[in-house]
Amino acid sequence: MLKRTNSYNFKIKHVTSLLLRVSLLAAIFLTGFSGKSRSEEKLKVATCQFPVSGNIQSNADYIKRFIKEAALNKADIVHFSEAALTGYPPKDIPSFENFNWSKLRDETYSIMSLAQKHHIWVILGSAHYISKNEKPLNCLYIISDEGKIVDRYDKSMLTGGDLRFYTPGDHTVILELKGFKLGFLICYDSCFPEMYNIYRHKGVKIMFHSFYNAHHKGKTILDEIIPAEIRVRASDNLMWVIAGNSSGHYSSWPTCIARPDGSLESLEREVPGILYRQFPDHDRTRNFSSWTHNNKIMKLSENEIYHNGTPSKHPRALDTCSLP
Repeated sequence: MLKRTNSYNFKIKHVTSLLLRVSLLAAIFLTGFSGKSRSEEKLKVATCQFPVSGNIQSNADYIKRFIKEAALNKADIVHFSEAALTGYPPKDIPSFENFNWSKLRDETYSIMSLAQKHHIWVILGSAHYISKNEKPLNCLYIISDEGKIVDRYDKSMLTGGDLRFYTPGDHTVILELKGFKLGFLICYDSCFPEMYNIYRHKGVKIMFHSFYNAHHKGKTILDEIIPAEIRVRASDNLMWVIAGNSSGHYSSWPTCIARPDGSLESLEREVPGILYRQFPDHDRTRNFSSWTHNNKIMKLSENEIYHNGTPSKHPRALDTCSLP
């Protein structure tokens, strides 16, 4: 009896071992023995440029066209420049006095519906109304593929000119999408290394940074300094920087994407278009081997203030999921 029991146990162990080996071989076959899990997801981003103007309808038409095109090209998320829907004061509009907020809300809702229809996330540069007694926020609406505003980043570092028209924000925004942590910044934020550092401490690897450096009379220092800042912020923080700009003449630089090694890929300046990138992207640059540095993360200052000016405490400013 004891001998038969041992024989039976041996058969069970043999079958179990065989099943484990078959399962292992199946797992290796399914992953291509590449070390990558079947569940590893791809994230395709699209960043756009067009000549932003003070005409809400014209801006909305460009935005909707690019949403459709990005969705057709199977992008998961499409990104637009600072003030893409409203226009930027005083370049495009004299101020927000007598601004058509009703039209802005209607077009924002239409864009939200389009995001839902095409099942694509939208990062929309716009302005957010607070009250008659407070200036609006210069913002990025984070619109989900279900057509909902799930969050809003408000430009924190305002220039002296910005402070004439906008109220500063005082918070960061992080979106986790397909396993990637995404951060959001606007224009002048790039001049402050601490803005990127706070996101690095939160594990962000892809930064959506919307700019408006256009409608100048000609070449300015922005032609040189902003592309340089984009590259340095990317390489110093080991991030991808998705940098969208208006293509209105004269545009200081084109929409571009910086890799963590500081190399740059750009659209043609002043020509409307979309630039795509799929993640994870481990490709080396075409002309030289990829190289990264600064693996030592910079400490956060305990008393750092991450905004210029005085942020609003109004309920409409604090509610980051509301319409303009």
